[in-house]
Amino acid sequence: MYIQDFDFNNVFANLYYLLTNSIYIILPISIFLLFFSKVSSKISIFLIGVYASYSVLIPYLLKIEFVGNFINNFYDYSFFIYLILSVLFGFIFYQLFKIGFFIGGFLLGGLAGYSIGTLIISTNNEWLKNIPFPISYIPWIIFLILGFVIAFVFAKNYEIILAVLSVLFGAFILSFYIIYLLEKYAGIIIGNNSLIKSFTELSQPEFLSMLIIFIILISVGFYIIYKTNQKAHNKYAK
Repeated sequence: MYIQDFDFNNVFANLYYLLTNSIYIILPISIFLLFFSKVSSKISIFLIGVYASYSVLIPYLLKIEFVGNFINNFYDYSFFIYLILSVLFGFIFYQLFKIGFFIGGFLLGGLAGYSIGTLIISTNNEWLKNIPFPISYIPWIIFLILGFVIAFVFAKNYEIILAVLSVLFGAFILSFYIIYLLEKYAGIIIGNNSLIKSFTELSQPEFLSMLIIFIILISVGFYIIYKTNQKAHNKYAK
């Protein structure tokens, strides 16, 4: 059995196909993710998992011979097979994200703690000779302590961080649609209007336009998060 190498160009091609062929579904979702991030934050992780399945996992699995043959045997039902796989992977991805979120915080804090511990050892201070255990344990002790502290901080701010990811995800999709719709339906020329064709032919003026819109949109999204948190804080303060 031979499995082809992973191709990032296919990822962009699948993303472009998904965005341009599901505009009536994904455009409202992107607006929801951006402007209602506190509500949609959990949904956004699920949707990322669905997209990852549709654009990365499924195309990769189809390159495996027996999987491709299985799908071909049920070609008339392939849409439903893809949909079921994508939804299942969306749920799995959400659960893995929660676990990975905690583990990521632990490792991030742990690596910082290990570096601090190594720095302490390198100082060769006199008091290090008086501790009741080998000094080689110090980096690992600080690794565990700081790792659990950062993991706790990440877990406590889980909803806020998810809201930020929701804003970023929604802003990216919406910035794409703004340029795409202006070029295709409003007749506005930006660069050489290559975004109408594909992501890979994106011109510099289009990229800069998307970047500026993306920055504006995330600023609006972050402002909404700030105001929402402020209102919630004032409500609990009363």
